Amino acid sequence: MNEQLSQLAEAMRREIKAIPQTMRQETVIRQALVCLLYQAVKEMGLIPLAGWKPPRSTREGIDLVGVDASGELPRVQIAFVVDPLVELPRLKALEWVDCEDKVVVSFSERADKVKQSSFFLTPAHTHLNLHP
Repeated sequence: MNEQLSQLAEAMRREIKAIPQTMRQETVIRQALVCLLYQAVKEMGLIPLAGWKPPRSTREGIDLVGVDASGELPRVQIAFVVDPLVELPRLKALEWVDCEDKVVVSFSERADKVKQSSFFLTPAHTHLNLHP
């Protein structure tokens, strides 16, 4: 999975660079990355669900989850949150998801701010910092 995530991070970096400089807004970058992740999850053989919110959760929705529907009950295999920085409320939302791979994607060019915000990460999270 680590190799797949490394390749995915490279693809996300290229996606950001493809956006014209004058049009790189946080919302535009975030949505472009979610679209790219949607396709990547589909290629993994999973069903991608954007904006999914775990049942009984009062938290925010998750940007994207990959669901394996081959068993008796559908099961979330991977979950992604995408933000410029690591956001505590978004990590709390990830806690409601029962899956092995919980991926946090940060894309801020401010390395110092990303480092400060990554304080909230635990070993349960995989952090893909697109501007290390």
